[in-house]
Amino acid sequence: MMSFKLIYINVGRSIKDYAIYFLTLVLGVSLFYAFNSVSSQPALNNLNYSMEIFGDALVTYIGLLTRFIAIVFAFLIIYANQFIMKRRKKEMGIYMTLGMSKWRISSIFVGETFLVGLFALIIGLGLGFLESQVISILALKMFVGDAIGYKLLLSKEAIKETIISFSIIYIIVALFNTRNIMNIKLIDLLIANRKNQELKVYNKWVTSSLFLVAIALITTGILFLLKYGLDKNYLTGIVSILGFGIILFYYTISGVMVFWAKRNKKLYFKELNSFLFRQLGSKMQINYLVISILSALLIASLVVLGTGVSVTSSMNKQVTTATPFDLTIVQPYDKNNDLLKTAKHDGIPLKENLENYVEIMLFDTGLTYGELFKEQQGEFSDLEQEILMSQITLITETDYNEILKLSGKEEIQLEENNYIINANYEPFNKHIQNFLNNEGKIRIGDNELTPANKKIFSNITYLTNSTRANDVGTVVVPDNMRNLMNPDSLLLNGIFPSQEIEGMVYKIMNNKWVEKSLDGNIYYVTKSVIQDTYFGVFGVIAFISSYLGIILMIVTLSILALQQLTETQDNKVRYLTLAKIGANKKMINRLLFRQIGFYFISPLILASFISIFTTKIVLEKLEPFFEVSIKQNMVVSFGIIFLLYIIYFIATYQSAKQVILDNRLK
Repeated sequence: MMSFKLIYINVGRSIKDYAIYFLTLVLGVSLFYAFNSVSSQPALNNLNYSMEIFGDALVTYIGLLTRFIAIVFAFLIIYANQFIMKRRKKEMGIYMTLGMSKWRISSIFVGETFLVGLFALIIGLGLGFLESQVISILALKMFVGDAIGYKLLLSKEAIKETIISFSIIYIIVALFNTRNIMNIKLIDLLIANRKNQELKVYNKWVTSSLFLVAIALITTGILFLLKYGLDKNYLTGIVSILGFGIILFYYTISGVMVFWAKRNKKLYFKELNSFLFRQLGSKMQINYLVISILSALLIASLVVLGTGVSVTSSMNKQVTTATPFDLTIVQPYDKNNDLLKTAKHDGIPLKENLENYVEIMLFDTGLTYGELFKEQQGEFSDLEQEILMSQITLITETDYNEILKLSGKEEIQLEENNYIINANYEPFNKHIQNFLNNEGKIRIGDNELTPANKKIFSNITYLTNSTRANDVGTVVVPDNMRNLMNPDSLLLNGIFPSQEIEGMVYKIMNNKWVEKSLDGNIYYVTKSVIQDTYFGVFGVIAFISSYLGIILMIVTLSILALQQLTETQDNKVRYLTLAKIGANKKMINRLLFRQIGFYFISPLILASFISIFTTKIVLEKLEPFFEVSIKQNMVVSFGIIFLLYIIYFIATYQSAKQVILDNRLK
């Protein structure tokens, strides 16, 4: 009974010591539960076939990632626990001096860990329950299209998974603490606060030279990154250059900082600045490798979280733009048949279920993109080289206007012997623009057509089952060219009165036309199928990226906080000495604020700078493929990071003040 009372009293007395440990546990538990509870929403268990694949993939990836995160949190919590053990070494020494056995001391600390863990688990599950409702609504919008099927529920499976995972972590921490306490010596506990650190003084010219080398390496790495991008042949070298540059930067920055501070006597000797600069210099010398690793983690977090958040916020707008119709069907030209007759013959109730539709003819003249862009040879990628061999699709002005009218767009007017190009495949547009700006002439029979203007029209003329717009260039010509071109295929775009009817018709199409589709005799796709694919791909990316990005940020900030608290604990005697020579409590608190602030910001300096260029390269890879503008949404991810930074900074600062206040500063 006495042990339980002592455990309870110790936790209450040392609550501020446990602040970072407790905060990390609460955030870990809440995120763990929130993301694992997504699959419990009933509406997500009634997806159609295509979305079910992505839903299963999401659950699988989150499950795998969760186990990885559990391992990361286990090491992080052990690391956090070491601060508490170090903070209370003298207390343990007193227990041993009073005759308490190591097993008894160990049981007290295990009990404290269990009690704090239990509180963190309860609060974390409560916070996770709130977070899970927001995440569930986002998941429904991504995978179902709306949140109508949302239900407020508590996931028993997610609670079970969370409790089991964190119970295992607590057991590991308890065993680790017991092992440390059993192996510790009384003399080490009693002199724990007497260790000291010295600032090594390096040759200022050597240090400055190495600092300039670090800047040169980082600059070179960024230039190579901009030039070669994510090319696997160069990526390892680029990462090595940047990595070595970051390590060298943080290794030398302390010497450079102290050197330049000493040159400004007014700044250096103001209040406690001389102590501050020497402390910062000492910390950077000792922890340069840790800060370098944290900077790398921040780079990853900024890029990954930015991608996840931005993809989430861009999906709805993008998919609406890409699907102005509910249905597209294409079949080879047959002068005796049209698409509606084909559907009726095959037992598909198409015409009677369409609210509106347009059926047009696509033409070809045997002209390929390669012949059109012959002046630009040598400027094309391997994929674009394949496009050059395909024939250009042509449609008449009237048919193009029918499509525009169906999608609610303004119609066009062409003069005789003029044409326009409609294209929305971004990587290829630059070649089309070059063509329009230069020669820009197309020959159909004996007629030479010139562009009506230099503008590329980017309207959606048909639906595609790809997640990106891929009209590489459709030429729109005057109606009088119709008899000079060869009919190639028939295209039908349609609007259904409801999503239910769309699903019913598509199901019949799948039953009747699956063999024709496989043989290439017909192509059909609906808006729902495209949305399902689009939301599925983006949903999985958004969830995994957001989850991983936030976890990386929490890990980074936790290590930063614990490292700073450990340093403060090691230097308690120095702060006491400052108080003895006249520094008051307000001055020391201000000193702590600046010191912790600098330590928090230091890994972010290079991380923010390098992540800007890294994100640019990632965007160049993602934006043409996914048709999403991530750049304009980065503010949200930076806002999340800023909020986490503020929370951890305040918690660290308050805990550090508590460490110093033990000395009863006046």
